[in-house]
Parts: sequence; structure tokens; C-alpha cells
Amino acid sequence: MKKILILCLFTAFFAAALFLVYKMRGVSAPSIETAVINGEKKITGDAVHTYRAEDVKSGCSAEDGIFCAVERTVKCTLAPELDGCDAGNVPAFVLGKSGEVQRPTEISFSITKLKPVPESSDISVYTNSDCDAVWFGLCKGTVIYSLTQKDGQWAVTNIYALEQ
Repeated sequence: MKKILILCLFTAFFAAALFLVYKMRGVSAPSIETAVINGEKKITGDAVHTYRAEDVKSGCSAEDGIFCAVERTVKCTLAPELDGCDAGNVPAFVLGKSGEVQRPTEISFSITKLKPVPESSDISVYTNSDCDAVWFGLCKGTVIYSLTQKDGQWAVTNIYALEQ
């Protein structure tokens, strides 16, 4: 009886492991969040993500926390009235009145690099971005999103652009 029990447990463990391997093969690429964040990580093959002000909706189109933080900031730039657009998730200037600066109506980006901030748990997400407005110079060319963990989720704390 003891041998049968051990054999059954071993078979169940083996079946579970085989199921997990089968399930993991269905994942086409690792998420950005699970990429190596301990060192600089260049991202290849990231698609261009395009958003229009008239089409944006609350929520994230992916399960990756880093991508979702950048996407939320882009969406809040286009439509600051969306759910989740608050100073705890995006830089406050993104939500403010733009005054004489025209808010973009279309933004596209692709993530090109993740870079950890030395001596902290923060990261910088480098993007190749484009938009249909000037927007403080923060949506064309190489745009860098500074991310930190807040309540277990990534949030954008600042946005920078490299001079072209």
C-alpha cells in the first residue's frame, strides 16, 4: 500500500510538472516586468503602441506592471479624466491644465530599454515615442519614464526626454 501511494504521488507530481511546461510553452515572450531588472536590459521586438484621445479607455491592455505604468501615463496625457489618472500614479503635471501648451490627441511608443536606477529599486524605461503636439517636448524621440513601486504596483514618477 505504501509503494502504491508513493507511486501515485510521484505520478501526480510528474503530471503537474508536465502540465506547467506545456502551459508555459503557450507564452510567446516573457513580459517586460519579469525581464532582468538587476542590469540594463535592451528590449527588441517591442511593438509600437498607438493611442488616440477619442479611443482611450481606463485599464491596461497587458498584464505587465511596467508596461501598464507607461501606458497609463500615455493615456492620462491624452485624457486626464480617465479612472486611475491621479497624482499617485502619474506625474502631477500630466494631469494639470496645459494652458498654452496643446495636449496631444495621438501618442505612440515602443519600449527600447529598461535601466535600473543605482542604489534604489526604481527603474528607467526608455521609449521611442511620437505624438501630434509639442507637449513640453515629452512625447517625441527618446522619452524616459522613471518608475517606482507604490503599494506593490509600478507608478511613473517623472518623464524626461533626450535632446535630439
